[in-house]
Amino acid sequence: MTLSPAFGIIGVLYAVFVIAVAVLAVYALVLAIIFLRLRIAELKRDGRVEDS
Repeated sequence: MTLSPAFGIIGVLYAVFVIAVAVLAVYALVLAIIFLRLRIAELKRDGRVEDS
């Protein structure tokens, strides 16, 4: 039984790259959510957002 190509050097580098991209995507999503929550709170405080 031979090992999968995922265990080679290229496979390891690819896995590290994919994990890094996934972590950056989650980080960007969290920052966007925090920014939007702060922006909505600011607009509500100014009375520009109407409750539906």
